[in-house]
Amino acid sequence: MTPDSSLAGEAARQLLQALNPADSLALLDLLPMGLLLMDSQDGRLMHLNREAERLLSLRGAAVLGQPLGQGVDPALAELCAPARWQTLREGRRGAREDLRVQTPFGSRWLQVQRLLLPLAGQRRTLAVLVLQDANARRQLERALQESDTRFREVTDAVSECLFVTNAEWDRLHFSSPLLLDTLGLSPMDLRHGPRLFEERIHPEDRVLYQRRLLAQAAGESSDMVLRIQHPGRGLRWVRLRTRVQVHAGGAPLVYGILADVTEEQQRHRELQAARDKAESASQAKSLLMANMSHEFRTPMNGILGMTQLLLNTPLDQRQQHYARQVQASAEDLQHLLDDMLDLAHLEGEAAELRGGDCPLRPLLETLTAQYRPQAESRGLRLTLELPEDLPASVPVSAGALRRLLGKLLDNALKFTEQGEVRLRALRQPTGSSPDGLLLQVVDTGIGIPAEKLQRLFMPFTQGNASLARRYGGAGLGLAVAQQLAQQMGARLEAAARPEGGSIFSLALPLTAAGGSAAQAPAVAGPATPPAWRILVVEDNPVNQEVIQQMLLQLGCTVQLTNGGEEGLLALGESTFDLVMMDIHMPGMDGIQALQIFRRGGDGRFRFVNPGRLPVIAVTANALSGDRGKLLAYGFDDYLPKPIRSGELQAVLQRQLGQAALSGPETAPAPAESAHLPPGETMPSATPPTSPERSAGCLDEASLQRLRDLDPSGSNQLLPRVINAFVKSLDKLLPDLQRAREAGMDLAAIRHVAHTLKSSSASLGALQLSRHCADIETMARNGQTEGLDKLIDAMHDEAGLVRHALEALLTGPQ
Repeated sequence: MTPDSSLAGEAARQLLQALNPADSLALLDLLPMGLLLMDSQDGRLMHLNREAERLLSLRGAAVLGQPLGQGVDPALAELCAPARWQTLREGRRGAREDLRVQTPFGSRWLQVQRLLLPLAGQRRTLAVLVLQDANARRQLERALQESDTRFREVTDAVSECLFVTNAEWDRLHFSSPLLLDTLGLSPMDLRHGPRLFEERIHPEDRVLYQRRLLAQAAGESSDMVLRIQHPGRGLRWVRLRTRVQVHAGGAPLVYGILADVTEEQQRHRELQAARDKAESASQAKSLLMANMSHEFRTPMNGILGMTQLLLNTPLDQRQQHYARQVQASAEDLQHLLDDMLDLAHLEGEAAELRGGDCPLRPLLETLTAQYRPQAESRGLRLTLELPEDLPASVPVSAGALRRLLGKLLDNALKFTEQGEVRLRALRQPTGSSPDGLLLQVVDTGIGIPAEKLQRLFMPFTQGNASLARRYGGAGLGLAVAQQLAQQMGARLEAAARPEGGSIFSLALPLTAAGGSAAQAPAVAGPATPPAWRILVVEDNPVNQEVIQQMLLQLGCTVQLTNGGEEGLLALGESTFDLVMMDIHMPGMDGIQALQIFRRGGDGRFRFVNPGRLPVIAVTANALSGDRGKLLAYGFDDYLPKPIRSGELQAVLQRQLGQAALSGPETAPAPAESAHLPPGETMPSATPPTSPERSAGCLDEASLQRLRDLDPSGSNQLLPRVINAFVKSLDKLLPDLQRAREAGMDLAAIRHVAHTLKSSSASLGALQLSRHCADIETMARNGQTEGLDKLIDAMHDEAGLVRHALEALLTGPQ
């Protein structure tokens, strides 16, 4: 701290009186401030210390004994004129003031103060001018002013209101100008602080607003969307976010952001209305397709049947020719109707054709046998070529794969007039990514012009216009095949053969759903893999049961934990080969837990596992782009819920290697299942007790997947999963009701919906899962309009699901 200038003047007076002149002046030279001692009567300079010489760039010898004038800034000289000293009373000091002076080495800001000190025993009065360097302070003040200006420019430019208030919300420390416009306030209203905001809130949202007070009292942040009544604009939607921070003095300050989100809410409502309209249209389309399917196929079956009966009666040559023409035309129309209805169904329903366990060799052999008579009737050879390392199965719908290959064989036989058609399977070359299987249909037909390849799979498209006249057809078969390929996660491509003809290639991904047919005969058991240790971090008991059973079937050792913190503690106590981490968990979520683990721990956690241990993200948010986002956070792979056994095997195989998994020893599915259309499965050996009750709310295929995890029933997996799910309903539905009664607590509603979304899908309650997904989306977006209706629908569906599950528990498993 710089000594007060009045104390310095008093020190100067006392020194001059107590010491001889030489000693007193030497001591003045040691002071850290400039001193000029002058005769107040005539203004003669009696002494200036070294700091004064430095500040003014003067040499004392040149100016002593004369009034300040030449070589000194005029403003400073005028301040030290005798007339200015006479305005001060003895023993008093003048006000401090900043003065910018010019020196031989440039300008400088000085803080100056004048003092009049009477000298004891003398009739003279000593005039003292105290100088202090003000350059640094002035620069700091200028920097602070510029920073404040820039900050206000930023706050004025952003579309959100920033404010800082005290814990009682009755005093504003800072607010951006937009706050007045957003709330419809006048500058005079600001004296009441942000508390006035509460008067603007819609009465139905005030209960939700009280959550801010509770969160603030606990030192937590809050984030909510509210309706306010604007005096000039009517009802508006605003988003309020606050954060409490305690400063060094101990007083808490509340930092807040307020934004008008009315237009965003309007867009949400419009999108919801458009979505509802689209869903209604989709349902109407599905109903129309079902009705059309019945109405078209019934008369077509009559035409084909009666024509066949007619051909079995005695006819002359001309009548027989006419009848066969009718039959051929009817068959062409039947194929066209089938393709149109299939294409409409695939585009409208977006059916999921991945997963499953399609036995490959029986399907290909049966398909070849089915089409061979048609080929031979046209004078063609139809052959099947299979490699020795053909996989026993592929993870796609058997019915969909059969239909797709059937479309390709139909196309090849249609456009091949001589030669052969080959159906063959090839393993992808080593090093390709991902490793997979190629199924190809090769023909010696008319081929495909290179310029037509890009348009070949578009509906109502053929190689050229003349083909439609010569070969018939509407160009829908390959479009249907492409839709099927996309929905089963495969890639369908076409190419012209140099020697003539065409080749259609279907690239299918492979998982551990089955080893190769040559290497895994039914009588031989698989090699015993290492006992891989898997840590499962999952808070949902239903998902815990399902994942644990899947992993146990694969020969893994499993440890379950209930949340992020518990999972990190486990990583510090035992070693693991892989971690399966749920993303959305109460408290510490999966992303936060991963970041702590990758950093090697913090003050609370120390790990015995390496930081690059594979960690798999497990989430019910199976949206486009989720995989890339999660991998960017540092996860090694991604699994969407509900988890399918084949997908789990594929992920573990990628992370732990080919020898990591043993897989369940199950008999292959009957060959007849390969001929079922999409969406149909072979009847379960143990159907649910009340199929008429569960048909509307439980997906039998999902239930069968759970039964397949425990085929003997010795582990009581299905009853345990059902009991865990019913218990979660008993806990979560009351939580949901309390959240509604609290004025739509969106955070609590979102938590309940997210938790039930994945567990209900695992049990086959797909409609309940869809309701939960819709509720979660609305809660995440802060949308409350229509939320009550959707929650009521979820409650009703949950009641149906509970009844159906209880019926399953009382019946045979």
